Amino acid sequence: MRVWICPNVKCAFDKELQPSQKCPLCGEEAKEFSFSEIGNLLKQKWEFKKGVERARREEKLAGRMKFCPKCGSSNLNVLVFYRPSVWKCLDCGYEGAFILEDNKLAEKLQEQHRKTKQ
Repeated sequence: MRVWICPNVKCAFDKELQPSQKCPLCGEEAKEFSFSEIGNLLKQKWEFKKGVERARREEKLAGRMKFCPKCGSSNLNVLVFYRPSVWKCLDCGYEGAFILEDNKLAEKLQEQHRKTKQ
């Protein structure tokens, strides 16, 4: 028995469609697959979906990370346990309350810091 399904791996729609029907999410026309082919296609769709979720989680986590404003390093410690707003960078020695939480800005600072070191 053959089943009609959306062939787009990046599309989350995985329900059965009618012949020549278009996918409601991506607009691609349904194609006919055997059961063994459907298993492979659904596995690829699942892996893509998990990869997107993993990327979102990593991006969210990177948004919460703290970076040194001097060198862009994430190797930071709280200087004194009873004053948690004072941070110390273990790479460059920076001490202060000002900390970056922007991953892109920290990457730029890391590049600049590497250039000035050389």
